[in-house]
Amino acid sequence: MRDSRSYFDGIPEIRYEGPESDNDFAFRHYNPEEVILGKTMKDHLRFSVAWWHSFAWPGGDPFGGQTFERPWFGNDMDHAKLKADEAFEMFRILQAPFFAWHDLDIRPEGKTFAESRARLEEIVDYIGQKMEGSGVGCLWGTANMFTHRRWMSGAATNPDPDVFLYAAATVKSCLDATKKLGGAELRPLGRARGV
Repeated sequence: MRDSRSYFDGIPEIRYEGPESDNDFAFRHYNPEEVILGKTMKDHLRFSVAWWHSFAWPGGDPFGGQTFERPWFGNDMDHAKLKADEAFEMFRILQAPFFAWHDLDIRPEGKTFAESRARLEEIVDYIGQKMEGSGVGCLWGTANMFTHRRWMSGAATNPDPDVFLYAAATVKSCLDATKKLGGAELRPLGRARGV
C-alpha cells in the first residue's frame, strides 16, 4: 500500500519570511523565535495539528456526504499507518510542535472493545516510533464518544450500564495511550516528549 511518494510531495517546509513575503508557503506574522514578554512565540502559541480536522474528516457537512478522497482513508491498520506517515510529513512541513487526536481518528473501530483497544495500542506504538527524533510531541489524546451509534444516549450519562462501562474503559485506554505518547497536557508545560 505505501510507496516512497508522499501526499505532500513538492510542498516546502514553511518558514517565517515576514509580512511582505508573497510566498504562499511562508509564515508572514508567526515568527517562532521572536521574543514577546520574555517568551518566544513558539512558547506562547503551542500550535497543535488536530488529527480529526486534518486527516480524518471526510469533507462532508449536514447537507452532503464525503467530498475528500484521501489515500489513507480506509478501515484497516495499513491505512491507519499510512495516515500517521502522512501526518508526520505534514507536521515536519509546518514545523508543528504538537498533535492531538481522538482514538477513532488514529485507529479503525474494531468489532469489539478488545479489538479497538488492541488497534489503539498498535497505532500508538507506531506513532511513538514516528515521534522519535521528529521534535513533535503529543499535546493530548481523547476518546471519540459521539460518532458511533452506541453513544446516541450519551456516554458517561448513558442509562445502559454496558455502554457506560464501554465509555469508562475507552477513556482509560485513551488516557493510557496519551501518557505513553508523553501527552503534554498530562504534565507541566514544556515537558512533552520530543519537544
